[in-house]
Amino acid sequence: MTYETNFAAYIIAAAMLLVVVVTQLAASGKIRRNGFVGLRIPPTMASDAAWVAGHRAARVPSWIGFVLVAIAAGVAQFTPEATTAPIVLLFLFLGWSVVAAWRAAAAATS
Repeated sequence: MTYETNFAAYIIAAAMLLVVVVTQLAASGKIRRNGFVGLRIPPTMASDAAWVAGHRAARVPSWIGFVLVAIAAGVAQFTPEATTAPIVLLFLFLGWSVVAAWRAAAAATS
């Protein structure tokens, strides 16, 4: 039995890793509030404190998401039926990150 490399799964894992890196940098203050990179949702754009608070809240969901997307990408290399799993996990954990950031940033501004 031969297996073909599923590059799409690796690209999805790399995209989630990029999300983790940007979230970490914004949470540490190395990426300041801007219109190009980061979680640019209304509550995080309200103030610098909200920007940092939102990204700090998104760190855990993005890390968990990256780990699960990477595992799913590895599984997708051997199970062609599992190709959609990394995509579903990516959007699920991006959504969780946005909700966590929204709530934390809203709390920081009120």
